[in-house]
Order: sequence, then structure tokens, then C-alpha cells
Amino acid sequence: MSLNNKTIETLSVSAVKNSIITSELLEPFISDNDKEPSWDGNVYIYKDKSKKKESLQGRMPVQVKGKESNVLSESEISYSMKIVDLRNYLNDGGCVLFVVYIDNKGESTKIYYNELTPIKLRKILKEKKKKKSKTIHLKEFPNNSNEKATIFLNCLQNCKKQVSFNEQELLNLEDLQKSDVLEEIVIPFSGVGYNDALEALISNENYIYAKIKNSSFLHPIDIIPKNLQTSKVIDIEITINDKFFYKQCNIIKSSEKTILCFGGSFKITLNENGEPYKFNYSNSDKIRILAKDLDFVLRCIDTGYFKVNGNKLPFNFDKEYKNFEKEKQKENLAFAKNVVEVLDMLNCSEDISIKDMEKEDWDNLKYLMIAFFEKKPITGLKEDLPKIGEIKVGKLRFIVYLKQCQEKGTYEIFDYFNIDLSVPFKNYEQSEEVIDISQYIFLNENDFLTLSNIDFNKLLPSFKNSESNEGAFSGGNYFLLELLKAYDKAKGNRKEKLLETCKNFSTWILEAPEEEVEYQVKILNSLQTIKRYRKFSNEEIEKLYSIVENKDSDESCVVGAYLLLDQQLAAEIHFARLNDEEQKIFKEYPIYTFWKNLKE
Repeated sequence: MSLNNKTIETLSVSAVKNSIITSELLEPFISDNDKEPSWDGNVYIYKDKSKKKESLQGRMPVQVKGKESNVLSESEISYSMKIVDLRNYLNDGGCVLFVVYIDNKGESTKIYYNELTPIKLRKILKEKKKKKSKTIHLKEFPNNSNEKATIFLNCLQNCKKQVSFNEQELLNLEDLQKSDVLEEIVIPFSGVGYNDALEALISNENYIYAKIKNSSFLHPIDIIPKNLQTSKVIDIEITINDKFFYKQCNIIKSSEKTILCFGGSFKITLNENGEPYKFNYSNSDKIRILAKDLDFVLRCIDTGYFKVNGNKLPFNFDKEYKNFEKEKQKENLAFAKNVVEVLDMLNCSEDISIKDMEKEDWDNLKYLMIAFFEKKPITGLKEDLPKIGEIKVGKLRFIVYLKQCQEKGTYEIFDYFNIDLSVPFKNYEQSEEVIDISQYIFLNENDFLTLSNIDFNKLLPSFKNSESNEGAFSGGNYFLLELLKAYDKAKGNRKEKLLETCKNFSTWILEAPEEEVEYQVKILNSLQTIKRYRKFSNEEIEKLYSIVENKDSDESCVVGAYLLLDQQLAAEIHFARLNDEEQKIFKEYPIYTFWKNLKE
């Protein structure tokens, strides 16, 4: 039996009205015999279930279309709409379009909808300027009353924000960033009955607005975000047979699925449609991560499960990993664990990325494995290599000590920071006496930033061991300047270690006799270290003023003191009194980082 148009229209409107009326915050005024062009009525949105005039938030125009179909299982459909109707919706400030599928007996229906906001309508009309119709994609209208209210409330608020910009060109986010007028990005959203705001955000339609300097309005951006995801790191315990592996998990949620990410190689996908979870593993290209993650997956294979917060999750190896070569992966695991052990021996907390490795890098890694894991000499190298050498493995850089063996081209290799060396030094300008100096004296800014096996705890003790020798403090002072320059460029954990090392060196140098390090230099280097992590005390400020007020002070020291006092103009005046060579040298000092360009 086929339904006539009048029956389809009546059943469609009834289905929409019956669905909307169940919401405590919505009230439909829709006619099945409406002669108004382009619209069938309105849905009124209220703040509370009293539905009094005082609680009215607004109304959304609606259009209801019906179609006979015995296929009511689809979650999304397409429907052709006339361009003239779409343009009318735009001019009126937006509309909610409903399309109702009705079986040929008129007994079953399924409702689909689309929020036709001004921005969406503008994009649709822009695509089909010369066509008379446009295909609109609609999705299933929810059964939950709060979800229905959220759709209308959110659509109403976005339409109100967008309608006043109908005649204006939509803003482009990239252009806004370039023009330096963007203050912040806003995604406004109002949900009904959601306990989790992020859950509400990813489950509904959203629009992006820009807060612009000197404007009190939110300006719509010309993009409609799709498939929004939220990411949240939570504390978690993932174990196998009481062996602890992971303590954190990143939860990525979208409207369709939830993905749990842990380690560097694992994803568990939980689908909202109730399908079984999917466990995904791929070998990491990072050696440290590989050693841990591959150990985990091999144990999963042996036990057939793993635990999350004490709850057992089955692991079906035969189903999930048909192409997984277990014995080969065991070899990979053994190799990765051995590499990690060598990195730990070298005090290297960084990781090796397999993607960065060339043939020379693999050869160098082999040398390190032989020297430190197997504890054997390296053969087949060039003769008469320098005693202090550098070995690069990918992006890692190690400094080592080479001890030549009796057999030519054969060397024992030692970690330079784990061997005590005597470094004799003769100062021909002052005396013929040979003195021992720190083996680390030659390290510079770049070394502090890039050496992977550097042990910052070994540096100062090495200088202190030779402090009774002439030049130990002055050498330590220049060493401090290199440390400070490195600190200004460093990031993360290395920056923290550099700062602590700078503090220790600057404190030690204060003990230096003035014939080795002048008083003003000691004070300036101590205070420039302090300025990098806290404000000065009154006593420290007085020390700086004593330098600038002393007529006998070195001009470079006066410039430095004014910079630390944040008196840029005074610093520039005294800097101008230095000759060209002195200015060039001063600019190389780490204290120059406090120079501010007044013209900017």
C-alpha cells in the first residue's frame, strides 16, 4: 500500500510533535496544514518545565518533510531541498529541518534532523549558486528528552550569534592570527542534563567564535568543526601477574568511540555501538618505549590477559595478531633491553629513535654495546685516535675516553664522566709549573646542551679537587659563563639541571681569592645567576648600586650592574663608553641576555 501526500504530511508532523512534546523544556507549535511558505511552525524553548512566558528563551522555526520508506534502520539520510527555501531560512536567521521516514503502512516512523544555522546555510548556498536544489544530510533525532532540548537550545543560541553577520564576510582564523587582533577562541555551548560538559560538547554540533580586540561581540569563524575529540590523562594501574607496567592513560573521546592510549604503542578502542573492544599494538620506533611495550605485549600473549585497575581484560592473540612473529619479537625485546641498559650505564635518560638511525649510527651503537654491555675492547678502528672522542647515535651525542690497547686499532672505551683523568696544564705566561686542572674545563655551551651522557653532578667536584692550584677559580668562572649561556637556551629537565649547576658554581666562585676573580665579577656572576630564578633582596640590590656608584669600577661591570637593575637607559649610556672590541666581547657574555631594546 502506498501513502498519499496528505497522509505522509500528517504522520510526519505528528511524529515530530509527539517526539518534541516529551521534553519538559520544549513546546511545539507545528501545523500539518500550514500554508506559510518554507516553514511549518516553531518550537518554543524554555528555561524550566513551567513553560511560562517569563521562562521563554526563544523559538526556533521548523520545517517538516515526510517520505515513504520501509528502510528505517539508517542513522543518517540525505534529502533534496529547494535553494529558495534554504535562502528563506538564512534570511530568517536559521531553521531546524526535520525529515520523517514512514513505512508504507503508516505504522512506523523514524525522525531525522539538521540544524540549519546561518553559517551552515551560507556554506550550502555558496556551493550551489546555479542549482535549484541542494542535498542536505540529516542524522537520527534522539529519543532522550534532554538531548532534544540541548539540540534546540544550542541551535537557538548559535543562530542568535550568527544572524547579525549574515551580510558580512565570515572571518578566517589564519587571517585573524596574522592581523594580531585575535584575543581568544570561544566555543559556546549549552547542554541540558549533562553531568560531563566535555561529553555534551563532543556529542553535539558546535561553532567557533573569535573574541576580537575592541569588539564586544563574538565573531563567527568560517569553519564548522566536525568530529570533535576530547583528551584527558588519568591515573591508572595496568598490570600483568602483579607486575606493574603503566600508571597513566590518555582517554580520547569522540561521539562515536573512546580510545584508551597507554605506553607508546597501545590503543584500546571502545565503540559506542556496543561492539567488542579492539586492542591495537604497533612497535614503537623509540628503543626505551619498545623495551617496555614489547615486554608487555609478549606477557599478554603468554597469560592471555592484562589488568586495568585490578579488572581482568582478555587478550586474544590468535585473533588480534596473526602476523606477529613471536620468536623474532623476543629477539627484538632482548636487544632493546640491552640498549636501554647501556644508555643507563652512560647516565643517558634520552631515547634512541630508530627513524634517526643511519648505517654509521648503528655501527656506533654496536661499539657502545661491545664496550659497555659486553665490556670488551673495540677492534678494527683507526690507529692513533684522540684520547677524547665523540660517538653519535642518531640524535644522541656521547663523549668518551679511548684507551689504546697493545694491538693496533684496538681501544677500550670509557664513559668520560665516569673515569678520573689527570689533565696537566702549564701556564707559560706566569710560570713553568705544571698543574692539574679539571678534565671538564674544555666543555662549552654546546656540550652542555647536547651531550647525552653528561653528568652535571661531576662538574663542580672536579673543579674543587684542583682549587688549590692556580687558575682553578678563574677557569671555573669562565666555565660558569658557558653554563649560563646554555641555561638560557635549554629546555625541560636539562634546563633545571643547568640552573642547579650554575647556582653551585656561582656560590663556590664567591670563595675565590680576588687575585684570581675580581670581587665585582664574582658579585655580578652570582647575582645574574640569581636573577634567572628569583627577585633580588634589598641587600643584593645594594651590592649592585655599590658597583655603579664606585668611580673605580670597570665600565663593563657598570653596564652589567645596570642591566641586572633593569635600568636599560643607564646601561646603554655606559655601554657607549666601551670601545668596539669591548662592546663585541660584552655581547658574548650571558649577562647580555638582560639587554632590552628600547626602540622595540
